[in-house]
Amino acid sequence: MSRWVSLACRWPAVTVALALIVAALGGWYSAKNLGINTSTTDMISSDAPFRKHTETYRRAFPFTDDQIVIVIDAEGPERADTAAARLADKLRERGDVLSGVEIPSADPYFERYGLLFLKPQALQDLSTRLAGAQAALGLLSADPSLMGLAEMLDLVLGRAGEAAPAELGRLLDGMADTTERVARGEPAHLSWTGLVGGEGMNRLGNRRFVLVQPVLNNASLSRGRPALDAIRAAIGELGHEEAGQGVTARVTGAVALRQTELDTVAAGAWIASALSFVLVSLVLIIGIRSGRMIAAILGTLVIGLLWTSGLAALTVGQLNLISVTFAVMFFGLGDDFGGHLGLRYQEELLEGGPGGTPVRLAAERATLEVGPALTLSTLCATIGFISFVPTDYRGLAEFGIISGLGMLVALFTSVTVMPALLVLFKPGPGARSETRENRVFGNWIDRNSRALVIIGALTTVAAAALLPQARLDANPLNLQDETTEAVSTYRDLARSPDTSPYGVNILAADLDAARATAARLRQLPGVGQVRTVESYIPADQDEKLATIGDLALLLAPSLSSGTGERSTDMTDALRRLRETLAKHQGLPEAARFAATIERVPATPEAAATLDRALTGSLPTLLDRLSTGLEVERPVTLEDLPPSLARRWITPDGRARVEVLPDRDISDSRAMAAFAEPILTIEPTATGAPVIVTGATGIILDSFGEAVALTLGAIIVLLLVVQRSILGTALILAPLVVASIYTLAASVLLGLPFNFANIIVIPLLFGLGVSSSIHMVTRGQDLMGDRVAGSRFGVDLLITSTPRAVLVTALTTSTAFATLAVSHHHGLSSMGILLAVAILATVICALILLPALMIQLERMRR
Repeated sequence: MSRWVSLACRWPAVTVALALIVAALGGWYSAKNLGINTSTTDMISSDAPFRKHTETYRRAFPFTDDQIVIVIDAEGPERADTAAARLADKLRERGDVLSGVEIPSADPYFERYGLLFLKPQALQDLSTRLAGAQAALGLLSADPSLMGLAEMLDLVLGRAGEAAPAELGRLLDGMADTTERVARGEPAHLSWTGLVGGEGMNRLGNRRFVLVQPVLNNASLSRGRPALDAIRAAIGELGHEEAGQGVTARVTGAVALRQTELDTVAAGAWIASALSFVLVSLVLIIGIRSGRMIAAILGTLVIGLLWTSGLAALTVGQLNLISVTFAVMFFGLGDDFGGHLGLRYQEELLEGGPGGTPVRLAAERATLEVGPALTLSTLCATIGFISFVPTDYRGLAEFGIISGLGMLVALFTSVTVMPALLVLFKPGPGARSETRENRVFGNWIDRNSRALVIIGALTTVAAAALLPQARLDANPLNLQDETTEAVSTYRDLARSPDTSPYGVNILAADLDAARATAARLRQLPGVGQVRTVESYIPADQDEKLATIGDLALLLAPSLSSGTGERSTDMTDALRRLRETLAKHQGLPEAARFAATIERVPATPEAAATLDRALTGSLPTLLDRLSTGLEVERPVTLEDLPPSLARRWITPDGRARVEVLPDRDISDSRAMAAFAEPILTIEPTATGAPVIVTGATGIILDSFGEAVALTLGAIIVLLLVVQRSILGTALILAPLVVASIYTLAASVLLGLPFNFANIIVIPLLFGLGVSSSIHMVTRGQDLMGDRVAGSRFGVDLLITSTPRAVLVTALTTSTAFATLAVSHHHGLSSMGILLAVAILATVICALILLPALMIQLERMRR
């Protein structure tokens, strides 16, 4: 190293020029080739069993993977149907970015056989209700307008006498409420399906789904953006057309979630990187107070970062949710090396007597004196990173490769580029490390060392008591910004068992196997529904067909001719309706409707608006009734439309079984409780709960493996270098204590570990060891040079080493803390916990470690 450092200092301009050329090449190469993959599933090894099962299922049903789901909510089922149909028509015009658009509920199959899907009692109740309304339906069918409504009300109110039946009361109240909104100039819509058909004819409620298959540009980082932009443009047009009509359209699904996460992660990482650079610079300004020194440190950082980014593009090729933070990590850790080297350089300048040490000699000496500690720190940190590589957690492995290379780059640039920059910039000596404050602090540590050791032990025991409460949340949705539309909509769907996206899918050998599997799964606790293709074949068809046949005979005269011609004179129809209601004001509901309708102006425009509000959805109901009553034979699998059948049966005969939970299982522990019993029956099951449960096991195993490898390798390395069990123990003690503090902080702060922040503890061992190494190494040097009457604790704490540890720890924790500004919870929680870990490490290194060393030194005497 001596010759290398001497060469860099002898030719500083050439050294820096060559470094800049390599940095420019690295930056250019990374800009061209370094991508981002936000998939949390891809962060797990593809050899994991659950990933293999998932891939098998996706090959069988490829359309279920990259899909965009549009959720439409409206004030009534008819309006939801209309909005969904309009939006689908607009989307079908964008074949350049959308390959398929489907409204599952709008398939003619469900229109034709919808009545057969009702439960027998619900169908019987509907039949009774419609039979009693035969005459009214006939009048409405003949003239589905305000005039027909007036004639129908005249008939049914005349029959009602002084007390209206409950169903008639609901109808009158619904009309009054709708008319009230019309009178106020608000958008209004009366749902006839809900009023006449009841829940039986409104199984889907007021929500519809539009399923979109996007054309993905796999060559682009934003591969789903063109499709999403087209969808949002169409929704914007729909919103303009349906303005004020109570219709909302929200976008979610796998593609939308991935694109949203990519945008959030990219924005958060760039902001954090820029903010990290700024804040690290500010901390250096405050801590070092030398512009030229700071320029040398930051220049080395930027060059090293560009080198590392180029190596990342060359070796890994893409960043994931963890490795996307490598720039922040490099700023935080690279300045650690620069800070120690820079402060030791200033110390060397001051030790040169009245004339001072020449700059070049000071740079060489500082580099050679700090070099061994930097090298040992680099090796320990690199071990910490490389320990991730053998694990099945691919996200950690890729981060380990990039960060391990980054540490080697940081060491190389620190002993090559920075000495050259020091010679070029010639920063001054700055203030002496020995200050009144340092000596006061050293005396305080020296006097209270025993008490500090006891307090440290007690707080460690208290923190350790919280460790059983630390937990892992492997649900990737909980990493994302919950305020985004894709995430909030996904969570909304998860609250209902009928729409839960947390289903488990099983690929059975054939339909018979699917049927048998479904029967076993229905017995499990926590299972709400088990669906197969046969779920779309109505049950009890013979009984239902008999009921439908009887109802068809009764209503045929009223509905056989179809919907009649609507009256066109709405002003006359409004007058007729007012006269009808005036005759029946003995009924409270009719009186309220009459009073409300008087507020509607008797103008053609107002009458036409009221007609659309009160009868606009009437033809839909009548058409659905007429179509549904035409069913005469049982439905079989052959009647299923191909678009539906292909979602459940593969061309080679394999059958899909879907298992839905009976409650919201967004919590990863609830997912495990749901998935594990299913896996005991069908080990090849897949779906979000299975993936989250499998990922949890792999992450925990990888975590334990990485910690064991890191700790074991660092212990061996320290024993070889230190040749002392005591010295090794002193270096490791602050790391163990800081790790316990960090785990306890995760509990107290309510920050469970996740896909991203799980790296904190292994990282702490790899990175936090630097502070301990510098303190113990400097302390060992001082023990050999001590003079009689000196106090070890004071001598150690007035050197530049504690100041360097403090400054570099502050810059490192500040760099990591900038991740907290990200709206991505994975990145923000990682930043918070890493900052806590580094601060805990520096507290242990600057307070507990010196106190422990003082006590051991006194015991030895």
